[in-house]
Amino acid sequence: MFNNDPLPGSATYSEEKDPSFLEQIKIKAAETAKSFLIDMWLARQTPEKVLPIIHKVIEAAKDEFADAVASGGGIYSAGYCFGGRITLLLASSEQSDTSLWGQQSDEETGVLKKGPFIKAGAIAHATLVGTDDFKGIEAPLTFVCVENDQLFPKETIEYGEKHLTEVSGAQHEFKTYSGVPHGFAILGEYEALNIKQAQADAYQQMLAWLKTH
Repeated sequence: MFNNDPLPGSATYSEEKDPSFLEQIKIKAAETAKSFLIDMWLARQTPEKVLPIIHKVIEAAKDEFADAVASGGGIYSAGYCFGGRITLLLASSEQSDTSLWGQQSDEETGVLKKGPFIKAGAIAHATLVGTDDFKGIEAPLTFVCVENDQLFPKETIEYGEKHLTEVSGAQHEFKTYSGVPHGFAILGEYEALNIKQAQADAYQQMLAWLKTH
């Protein structure tokens, strides 16, 4: 999906309760460098590059499970971080000239296929979502949000809730988790019990939503 361009890894440092001043400088420098590399990576991984690949996967799934789709089933999407925005775009039928991400032309007929391309979606701590990304949302969506998340800020969340309620009318729910870092819902080992519990709760939230729809 990322054209052999993986997310930059992080430097590993020994964990100390009271790191030295020099060690703190080294850690801060590493964090700054990592942040810069991640920003550059995100700038390269645009929806215009990624979505055509996702569309191929969706079409292949529809072909392989054609009977299930014909019986009322569909394609569901669970997006974490970068994938959160992709799931949001797949749930939209927006066809504006400035947002071609949800568009896909049939190779044989040339007819533009209209979204949404998923039956329902679950989004965990999305990254780089803009207000325009909420346009044309039709598929039901659930959002796992993080309190004080710079990558999915409160202002964007509030706009999304208002737009989905007053404009699109799509089924939706937002749940904000406090005391957890961005990315907490991704499978991983955390020492803090509150993060472990929040991770389990977020998983159940997403799973229940997809099963319900």
